Amino acid sequence: MALGLTDPLTALSFSAMPLEQLTEYHRALVAARRDVDHWRRLILARIDLAVASVADLDEPLTPPGLYGTVCDPPADLRRLIGIAPTDVRAGEGGLLIRLRGALEELSRYEKMLEAVTAEAASMLAHRTGALA
Repeated sequence: MALGLTDPLTALSFSAMPLEQLTEYHRALVAARRDVDHWRRLILARIDLAVASVADLDEPLTPPGLYGTVCDPPADLRRLIGIAPTDVRAGEGGLLIRLRGALEELSRYEKMLEAVTAEAASMLAHRTGALA
C-alpha cells in the first residue's frame, strides 16, 4: 500500500480497485473538483451582487458639461446585472446569509474532494510505479 495516504479505508478501497477503474475514478474526482471551483466562483460573484444590491451605490453619472458626448456611461447598469434599484432591496440581506452558508458548506466539500483526489492520485502513482 502507498505511504502517506490520509484515510486507510479509502486507501484500502483504492488498492482493491482495478487500475482502469481507479484511473476513471480519479478523472471523475478531478472533474468534480473543477465543478466545485466553478460553483464557488459563481457563489462569490452572487455575493458581490447581493452586496452591491444593498449598497447605496447609484448608477454612474456623466459629469456636467459632458452630456451628449461619447463619454456617457451605459444606462441601467443595476438592471442589466440583475440587482434591484437602490430604493428596492427585497431580501438581499437574507440571501447574503444563505450564500455565505452555502460557500462554507462548499468549502468543506471541496476539502474532502481534495483529500480523496490526492489519495487516488497517490495510489495511482504507487500502483503504476509498481507495475513499471
